[in-house]
Amino acid sequence: MEPGASRAGQGTASRMTGGARTSLRQVLWGLVFVLVLPTLLIAAAGFYSNYRAEQQAIDLRMQETARALSLSLDREIDKSVLALGVLARSVSLARGEFEIFYNQAKEAGFAQPSWIALFEPEGRTIFNTMVPYGAALPNSNRAEVLRQVRETRKPYVSDLYTGSLTGQRLITINVPVVVDGQVAYVLSLAMGLDPFQEIIRDQRIAENWNAAVLDRSRRIVARSRLPERFVGQPASDYVKDALEAAREGNLQSVTLEGIPVRTYFSQSPTYGWSFVISRPDTEIAQSIRRSLFWLTILICVILGGILLAALLSRAIAKPVDRLVASARALGRGETLHDDTTTRVLEFDAINRTLIEAATNIRKHEQEREEVLAQIAESEARLRLALNAGHFGSWEYTPATGSFITSATCRANFGRGPDEPFSYADLVASIHPDDRVTQAEAVAKAVAMRTDLHVEYRVLWPDGSEHWVHISGRTRVGPDGDLSMVGVSQDITERRLAEDRQALLLHELNHRVKNTLATVQSVASLTRRSAEGHDPEAWNAFLNRLQGLAKTHDLLTESQWQGALLEDVLWNELEPYQDVMRQRIRLRGPRINLQPSAVLALGLAIHELATNAVKYGSLSLPDGKVHVMWAVTTGGSPQDLLVEWVESGGPPVKTPERQGFGSKLIQRGLAQQLGGEIKLDFAPTGIRCVMTFPSTTVALDKTDADDAQERYAS
Repeated sequence: MEPGASRAGQGTASRMTGGARTSLRQVLWGLVFVLVLPTLLIAAAGFYSNYRAEQQAIDLRMQETARALSLSLDREIDKSVLALGVLARSVSLARGEFEIFYNQAKEAGFAQPSWIALFEPEGRTIFNTMVPYGAALPNSNRAEVLRQVRETRKPYVSDLYTGSLTGQRLITINVPVVVDGQVAYVLSLAMGLDPFQEIIRDQRIAENWNAAVLDRSRRIVARSRLPERFVGQPASDYVKDALEAAREGNLQSVTLEGIPVRTYFSQSPTYGWSFVISRPDTEIAQSIRRSLFWLTILICVILGGILLAALLSRAIAKPVDRLVASARALGRGETLHDDTTTRVLEFDAINRTLIEAATNIRKHEQEREEVLAQIAESEARLRLALNAGHFGSWEYTPATGSFITSATCRANFGRGPDEPFSYADLVASIHPDDRVTQAEAVAKAVAMRTDLHVEYRVLWPDGSEHWVHISGRTRVGPDGDLSMVGVSQDITERRLAEDRQALLLHELNHRVKNTLATVQSVASLTRRSAEGHDPEAWNAFLNRLQGLAKTHDLLTESQWQGALLEDVLWNELEPYQDVMRQRIRLRGPRINLQPSAVLALGLAIHELATNAVKYGSLSLPDGKVHVMWAVTTGGSPQDLLVEWVESGGPPVKTPERQGFGSKLIQRGLAQQLGGEIKLDFAPTGIRCVMTFPSTTVALDKTDADDAQERYAS
């Protein structure tokens, strides 16, 4: 080495050494503190955030619990209000039959302990179920409550008070009894506090927590802790002030026992009662201590890491000093031994970098070959997945008109695997009504560089119509040309299934509407019977609904394709048939009724059978019913005649007024099916002839000739 070059190298080294201001140890310690301090700050913030989130979650959960339980208070009171309202509409009460109503009130089944009293609006006590009927009772001392109920005509729920007769703490529910448009009486239910205490017990409040129910005056109605001591006392001033300011919320307060707590409250929207639940501050302190404990553990771990970092920095700095010494020796031209080691693998690797470079190059070549093989295998898997899902792939370049398709894609358009298929062929195969939709979708995707999703019909070379779904995405190739790549799928079966589903939903909607109309008609007529004080009106209504359900079962078995007339008749008459099968006889051709006729005729036969069991031939052991039907042959269109004949029953008298059954038959058959009903109240038995058009009838071909030869007698 020349002396000038040596001096130049030494000068450069000197300038580099003079410019260095930070040692490796300082850099390592700086790195440790850069990592440790943010970690410590983030951990502290995380623990605090977790603590705050935990407290907010508890606040939210406790507030939701208070809200839910306040609504439970409303529901508990509503049950009694509704039950008392139903009792107030008793017929015996409206008639002034107080002793009968007294017995009804005692058997009403309200939660115990409770009793019912009846007052006149002026305050006179008529009876109280707590004492025998007729016992002398003082007038009510709650004139203001009675006046409010009379004026508002609405139920009134009292606050907690002490009963004058029993000395117990009670609440009362008062409802008006309206007779001839006037408030004639006030019905009052006196309740004990057990139902409200039960609401608290059902929540299984923690032993060191407290929950309470407050009335509108903020007096304690029920309490989880020491109820025998605090029930009837006013709530704390903290809770009173909070309830005056808001309907719900939380606050820091002190219980009546002097325990610091966080209190959550919610006032019921209907009756203004409140539910209060308190959590001791000691639990909150425990949560803070738990967070501080884990933060302390983290700090200890970080301090241990700093100590370990100091040891590691020393282990790193010493080998670096040796490498620096070796570099200076190399700069001075001194000989270096190949077996010199720094005892650090990374530093020793510097000496082997050039030797390993060639090895790495050969290794990279092998890895490239493996990657290419994996790419080829991936493409094979992609083709297999596309074929398994019946997806066809395609690529279209608008600038050149190039259109590349897979065999499955061509098959989606009715082309063979090797048949030429250009973009012009694709456009030509699209249904004329869908070409504009396809063109607009492609133009929008190309112009806005968005994904393509479109469905349209295509016409195959054999003339059949199919649906395809096209999905694509734009890309710019290496040559700068814009192209679209995507997949196609034949969705004909899916579209057909959707059409079938829409048709079935439409048909189901139509049938449900028809059934609801029938139920509405039955309910309307039954209500009119009930307004006439018919005690059997409700049972009759239930029997008619049961008969309608049996008719629906017939239609369900045939998937609503109709039902045989003979099956409709047996569906209603089979329960009344005798062992010898002589009491009820059916005769007629095989006729399949449409669903609307099945429902209407089923209701009519149900009414005729019910009337026969109650008053007609089926009310006696020897009575019989014959049903015959036939299809008329003269005129067009044909009519179906169904004849009902009763015999062997009690003498028949012509009714003075038209009954429910006659009305239902007239509305069901005459109005729904355009039929005609003729009822003959002959002394020997009722005879009913029903006629309706053949548009509601379908004849099996095997019985058509036989049907034309049969007529109703």
